[in-house]
Amino acid sequence: MDTSLILQYIIVLLIVAFACYSLFRVLRKNFAPKKFSSKRNGCDKDCGCS
Repeated sequence: MDTSLILQYIIVLLIVAFACYSLFRVLRKNFAPKKFSSKRNGCDKDCGCS
């Protein structure tokens, strides 16, 4: 019974770690310094305007 509880904690920890890593990647991509560069006109291929 002790082993199954430890296994459940490990699985939950891995899920939480993966969620945090995914969130970090999304935030890092959205707030990249090159997106706010003064040389750009404020529109890139991801913004939806043409």
